[in-house]
Amino acid sequence: MASEVCAALGQRIRELRKQRGWRQLDLAVQAGINENYVSDLEVGRKEVCLNTISALAEAFGLTISELMSGV
Repeated sequence: MASEVCAALGQRIRELRKQRGWRQLDLAVQAGINENYVSDLEVGRKEVCLNTISALAEAFGLTISELMSGV
């Protein structure tokens, strides 16, 4: 179950990133996280903590609820 959620969130992050025309590095800088971690999140290899979800949502200009929509 957790791996399914991680994969779905990773797909959502990738979609949002691409909609903005950002590279993984751009998102990493905006969110204050490592570029390799962004890559791992997008393919569902890593679990994500609430602080990182918050940072990602802020980077995208979304609420956490909006970021998690459809996940």
